[in-house]
Amino acid sequence: MPVANVHSPRTTARAKRVRSIRSLRRGDTVEARSGGTTYFRGEVQDTAPGLSTVWIRDESTGLRTAASMDDFTFWKV
Repeated sequence: MPVANVHSPRTTARAKRVRSIRSLRRGDTVEARSGGTTYFRGEVQDTAPGLSTVWIRDESTGLRTAASMDDFTFWKV
């Protein structure tokens, strides 16, 4: 797993938890968190609701990463 990104408390305070991947759209900005740590933050590139997976273009690395609701909670910022 990659090194966690550090984000300001302001981002965390106004973020809204995503309960269903179907509510995400291309271009939304999300954070993928696990255990209170943000691992990815960036723009939604694609979704696969049947697989509970979101592809995110990470802001800090520019890499496209697949993240699953099985491993992360998603937060729309």
